[in-house]
Amino acid sequence: MKQQRHVLVSFLLGMLVIVLAACGGSSTSSSQTTSSSSAQNVQVTLSEFQITSTLRHFSPGSSYHFVVTNKGKTNHEFMITPADMMPGMSMDQMHKMALAMIDTVAPGETKTVDVIFPQSDAGKSLELACHLPGHYEAGMKLGIKVSS
Repeated sequence: MKQQRHVLVSFLLGMLVIVLAACGGSSTSSSQTTSSSSAQNVQVTLSEFQITSTLRHFSPGSSYHFVVTNKGKTNHEFMITPADMMPGMSMDQMHKMALAMIDTVAPGETKTVDVIFPQSDAGKSLELACHLPGHYEAGMKLGIKVSS
């Protein structure tokens, strides 16, 4: 009986590991995600202290797969936020307002996030930005537009 219980517990733990591995882990987040196979790729490069992107105009309802690479020498973050973020906002407040974000992109690292811009963002000025202390102020922002 004790051996059967041990076998059952081992089996259940093994299944749990398989299920968790199948789900995959991601260090990125997004308010809306989509399958990257049907999304348009957007290459974003972070460095000291600028952001470049292969695309700056987006359509609401379309799927975008942001591939974010840090070619700099320090950690950066990647956020899609309203362009009129208030100076002095806490990081927690900025994270809540972000449409998408990747918390930390280490030097040489590439991370991804999938985004579908909602219709409510059409006509708004948004930006790709790094809000780590001093980075935004040094120029780590890039204006983008969402239009129908």
